[in-house]
Amino acid sequence: MTEGRYKKVPIPYTRIRELNVWTLSNFLSVLRVLLLPFIYLSLFHKTPGGDQLAFGLMCMAALTDLLDGWIARIRNTISSFGKIIDPVADKICILAIAIFLIILRGFPVWLFVLILSRDVVIMLASAFLIRNHKIVFPSNFWGKLYSFSVVLLIAVFTLQFEWKVILVLEILVVMLFFVSSLSYSFRYIRTHYRNQRAGTNQRTDSGESGGTAESSVSSPRAE
Repeated sequence: MTEGRYKKVPIPYTRIRELNVWTLSNFLSVLRVLLLPFIYLSLFHKTPGGDQLAFGLMCMAALTDLLDGWIARIRNTISSFGKIIDPVADKICILAIAIFLIILRGFPVWLFVLILSRDVVIMLASAFLIRNHKIVFPSNFWGKLYSFSVVLLIAVFTLQFEWKVILVLEILVVMLFFVSSLSYSFRYIRTHYRNQRAGTNQRTDSGESGGTAESSVSSPRAE
């Protein structure tokens, strides 16, 4: 009964089984990165038309982010590689565009450092989990909401909105930064604790079954 109960506990990660690299959804993830040079060239002109073109390319990149997961589910091509390359492509795009805006639009350097530090920590933690436990954590609600707020802030910088709008979004990004970081930390701790508890109970159950078998063998000799 104990072993069966712990088998039903949902574990919020995916074990790596296969890579399955060459899929349409993975190509869309890579396509987001390939759009970066064109976004930079559009911003470099510093004209309303160039800003609008850059914004359109950013929307195209965001569309590929929505389509790759949907296509993977429809075509049944969900893979461990896709779950790795999708968030990595997102982070590369966001950080690269933020650097473009620092150079060309005065994007706050302190905010870029904040975004970069979070992404570096997540990527290092993911690499540790992949190497040592062969597991991949997908993004959760707070992580996606944080990423959306960063994308929205990048969009208003690209289109050069008023400073009041930019200030509100900067505060929102900082708040979601801490909320999503705590959410990922709690998620990892909870998963680690559940696995440890399940492993402890399984060892206990196997020890108890061994003890029962031993007593049943020795009882005839006692008689």
